[in-house]
Amino acid sequence: MTGVATPQTLEYGTVGVPVSAIEIKLVDVPEAGYLHSNTPSQGEIWLRGPALCTGYYNNQEETGKAFTLDGWFKTGDVGEWQPSGNLKIIDRIKNLIKTLNGEYIALEKAKSSFLMILGWG
Repeated sequence: MTGVATPQTLEYGTVGVPVSAIEIKLVDVPEAGYLHSNTPSQGEIWLRGPALCTGYYNNQEETGKAFTLDGWFKTGDVGEWQPSGNLKIIDRIKNLIKTLNGEYIALEKAKSSFLMILGWG
């Protein structure tokens, strides 16, 4: 658990405010336009803290891909800080594909657009 929503902080569409045992930072994904300098701040959600695991059981290869040497877990989720301090998940890095024009889009959006072109959506 990285965020909690109390009656005072409840905001539809967010995961809540960070819990005290977890550090959260947003790391730039420049190829997709997600930057911590955006307003609101956006980026891949990285987590660190004593409440997190330190790796995948018996899987050093995946652990090396998902965890930094200083203990940050790269979630693969793209988040956005809300003015209220809540964190909102807005995308998934692994679901991004690069179009022929060099633009990154989510697979869900590509599927939805394709189905609309075919008249099925």
